[in-house]
Amino acid sequence: MPAPLEYSLVIATYERAEELRTTLASIAAQTRPPAAVIVVDSSPDDKTRAVVEAAPVPVRYERAKKPSAAVQRNQGAALVTTPIVAFVDDDVFVPPDSFEKIVATFDADTEEKIGGIAARIDGMQHRVPSGLLRCYYRLQAGYPHPTYGGKLFGAAINCLPTYTESDSELIPADWLNSTCVFYRTPLYAREKFPEFEGYSFLEDVHLSARVSRTHQLYFHRTATFEHRDAPSTFKRNTRELARMRVRHQRLVAHDILGLREPVLTWKLLLHRLFASISILRQRGPTWQQELLGTWT
Repeated sequence: MPAPLEYSLVIATYERAEELRTTLASIAAQTRPPAAVIVVDSSPDDKTRAVVEAAPVPVRYERAKKPSAAVQRNQGAALVTTPIVAFVDDDVFVPPDSFEKIVATFDADTEEKIGGIAARIDGMQHRVPSGLLRCYYRLQAGYPHPTYGGKLFGAAINCLPTYTESDSELIPADWLNSTCVFYRTPLYAREKFPEFEGYSFLEDVHLSARVSRTHQLYFHRTATFEHRDAPSTFKRNTRELARMRVRHQRLVAHDILGLREPVLTWKLLLHRLFASISILRQRGPTWQQELLGTWT
């Protein structure tokens, strides 16, 4: 029987010292703890460093070379020497057995067919589409599917699983989010996160979809965690965030999904229209800025 695989955690953080404190406490309580925890901090003060120094688990603290979620993750992962590397957000709470469930799956994969596994976010999943939404997905994807859960298609539309795709603990996927995700280290090192700036929207899709070209990706049904989604400076400028979404969707649709003109333009245009309708229906406090960003 092969020896159990060791794993290291990388956490990119920015001005979330108290949220990080909770995250590190949940990591310390894991039934299968990591071999290393690396925090890459782009905060302008020393509050995060103080939290790391008082953490109930040994943590390596690194100052970020650049304030970017994607770049910070790459910076931290460059220090990883274990067979598995995991990326966890700084505002999560992980039940004690979640990491063990995921790493045990890699242990059992002796043929190394699995490239990445993401944990399941409590209370978040893709709803089975119906009516006009199903028609829209069918138009964007170019193929029918019962749920489109876990799929990446069209103008870089990425759906979480519905968790009804399979009775197995592992749900096959085209992509994985980076909120709590594990990769085989050589595969991550082969691809790495794109050098996106700031909030780095879709950086997880860009990386995981490239890994999926050679290895299997899964969401884990029972390895769960809470994502408390704390406010972020990068999210406050809703106009710029909307612009980034459109810009990065174009990149993923072109570079990863291989869309070419004129299909690329009309699918993106269609998605902008779809997003605009959603913004107008919800009418959030910054809806005007979101709308401007979507069409800038």
